[in-house]
Amino acid sequence: MKQFILIVITAAVFWGCEDGAEFYNNEVVVSKDCTNGEETGMKFDSDSVRCGEKGHIYFGLGKVDEKNDFSPFKFYLFHDNEATKSLDSIWILETDSVKISTCEKLKYSQKNLSGVFCLRKVDNAARRETVNLFFNPEKNDWSYYFIYSKYGAYKAFCNVDAYECLLRYSCVVQYDEIYDFSKIPDANDVDLKIMGCLL
Repeated sequence: MKQFILIVITAAVFWGCEDGAEFYNNEVVVSKDCTNGEETGMKFDSDSVRCGEKGHIYFGLGKVDEKNDFSPFKFYLFHDNEATKSLDSIWILETDSVKISTCEKLKYSQKNLSGVFCLRKVDNAARRETVNLFFNPEKNDWSYYFIYSKYGAYKAFCNVDAYECLLRYSCVVQYDEIYDFSKIPDANDVDLKIMGCLL
């Protein structure tokens, strides 16, 4: 009976995300529209990726000019002074040859994405940093790609679509502690909660 319940729960997890037959073992796809008022983001809890801005390291939207109420929004990596104590790591897809030549590269290649995943190191300063915007010629659009490694828990290969005050993401989450993903995540698979927003 216990085995039957476990099989049903496992099937529900995969079915709720997408067709489980497409994935490796211990892998799920998590997709959300995080658009929520003026500021929004995505955080990395101990078990998965969620919408939110709580935590020492997270990705989110922020005003380009923080002193201007009418400033446009941009996608940033945020971290505070406590982030340096974390053993988590962040790998951003880079296409700039100068940055690629000097960065620590992830030993993972995705044939359908040009560029290299470079380690983004966080220091003691609390701040926000810009994230490389990637043009995907196959989809003819701009978005962000990164891999977040939650130490001792999971790896999340994420694609983020962020503009104005809208943010949606899709992440392939691998619980086998390896950088091996069955597919490229696509934030275009996520339904928008709203079609526009007031700044």
